[in-house]
Amino acid sequence: MSKLFNKSAAAVTGIIVFAACSAGTGAVAVDKEENNEKKENAASLSAELEKADISQYGESLSLTSYEPSTPELAAVNGDASADPLAGLSPEQIAALEAERNQKKSALRDVTPTLSKNAAKSRAKNQGPVPVELLSSGAYVGDIPAPQMTAEVNAQPGQFAFVTYGWGHGVGMSQNGANFYATYAGWNYQDILFHYYPDTYLMNTGMTEDEELTIAHEPAGTSLEVVSAIVFNEVGGCFNIEAIKAQAVAVYTYLKYNGDDSHDLRGKEDPPQIVIDACESVLGEALYYNDSYALTMFSASCGGCSANCREVFYADYPYLRSVPSEYDAAYDPHWGTVTYLDAEDVRKAIEKEYKIELSDQPDKWIQPIYSEQTGYVAEVNIDGQKTVKGYPFSVALGLKSGKFNVTYTY
Repeated sequence: MSKLFNKSAAAVTGIIVFAACSAGTGAVAVDKEENNEKKENAASLSAELEKADISQYGESLSLTSYEPSTPELAAVNGDASADPLAGLSPEQIAALEAERNQKKSALRDVTPTLSKNAAKSRAKNQGPVPVELLSSGAYVGDIPAPQMTAEVNAQPGQFAFVTYGWGHGVGMSQNGANFYATYAGWNYQDILFHYYPDTYLMNTGMTEDEELTIAHEPAGTSLEVVSAIVFNEVGGCFNIEAIKAQAVAVYTYLKYNGDDSHDLRGKEDPPQIVIDACESVLGEALYYNDSYALTMFSASCGGCSANCREVFYADYPYLRSVPSEYDAAYDPHWGTVTYLDAEDVRKAIEKEYKIELSDQPDKWIQPIYSEQTGYVAEVNIDGQKTVKGYPFSVALGLKSGKFNVTYTY
């Protein structure tokens, strides 16, 4: 017998499997007149830079971690967003800064000026300027029917979780952005203003002078840094308008985090389509009330994005739920079924939350759903403890915090 807890997060539907595409390669050309010594320095420097840990990314190459706002969330997220300077003495930090400055100087010696970027850039301290509005206001219509209903066949002693989307669901849906660009003809501004309502676009005019870093390490020009991160996030097969939207979101995220990537990582050799898309919007950032917006994003969001305050703790006006109409028809992460044995669930919950569960598995997981979005806002665990829904889903290894759960006796 299966027991369904509370109301459903969404109608249980099947999964469409999309064929993967392989990205080409491309790079920003290095000035042929650079001397051999500088080339050797660049090669040595490149080898020292920290590489991305692929275990932090979902199968869509989309980062599914987040910026923790409490010690509890930081513990759930593990080391992905840990401060690399934590625990170091002032002398060690000073030595590390000196080494980084030396690397930055070496990078400046071997990095050419980008002509298109130079045309966009302005003198220091001039401040950001508004970006020309190109929003198309394209109509969203002719949305296909939802995918086929998924069949859940749990064995006795198993939990069955049906998840919708991949990641926390706050902010922009990467797959949703691609669907809007592909099926509704939206441009990058349509996408950004939809997923980050009440924000506005400005060009910072800083791309010639700023030094963006990945994991606090220098990683090249602004274009190189943004292109590497965008390539890692969405590859080179998305609609170019979706890639441009991702580029603006990545650049804004870097600026919000003091010119550092924080929990984002790059991928080498982005294809030319990614470089061109990033260059076409380089320097553009989303603002809210004269400050950089926190442009969070995840792979997909299960029919609508989540309210930030329900997933995390902070309440940003522009990180509120908006529709993502094409997910039910096209998202490959819509209606994923995951089976977990009761004993594995027990171990995961008891380890994460330091409690001892009862002998009634059907009482262990009592979701409390958002009335607006269908995401699991909170989970009451065995009548003992109530926790946030998304960190709970992470602790169990689920794709999303928007889920239904059943237990079979």
